[in-house]
Amino acid sequence: MTTKIIPGMITNETEFFVVENEVKVLHNGKVAEFSETPFPIFQLLKETINNDPLILEKLMDLQPVSEYKRIEQFVICRFGGLDYKGDICKDMKLQDGEYWPCPKHGNCSAEGVLCKMPEVNGNRLTSDDVKLIQLTTTDKTNEVIAEEMNLPLGTLHKMKHALYHKLGNVQTKQCVTKIAIALNII
Repeated sequence: MTTKIIPGMITNETEFFVVENEVKVLHNGKVAEFSETPFPIFQLLKETINNDPLILEKLMDLQPVSEYKRIEQFVICRFGGLDYKGDICKDMKLQDGEYWPCPKHGNCSAEGVLCKMPEVNGNRLTSDDVKLIQLTTTDKTNEVIAEEMNLPLGTLHKMKHALYHKLGNVQTKQCVTKIAIALNII
């Protein structure tokens, strides 16, 4: 059995996560408030935002008054979940995106720009992929899943086939479940 360690506990990575609408940072074995983010990491976030005009535009729409709030919003959108992959690696590279159950999914003008679904085998998951993964990893039948997704059964089968291919030609629900756990989708 493999033991997973949350980044930032005993690694040099940094992990951000949201708890009760507050952003926390896990760094050097300590959980702290977002305001206590180490300066080099804060600067890296600031540079990332300022180097992407579309990200900056969306953040200006969401948080027009405060640069600090824009950086915090970026962290919420891009890195809101607590998972097993560091949001900032020890070599100071940012994770491209991760799944977390943001309450604004489907109703956010910055969706897909600030937040990004995770990639598997070089393929970016879509919100439909995530929903299908979440439903597939339950004990629900294909008929129930198709009904919940408002799809004909044949379309569901085609979507599952495409998803299983995207996930690396997996063959079973158990394999999908392992991937879903690793990506913090379930």
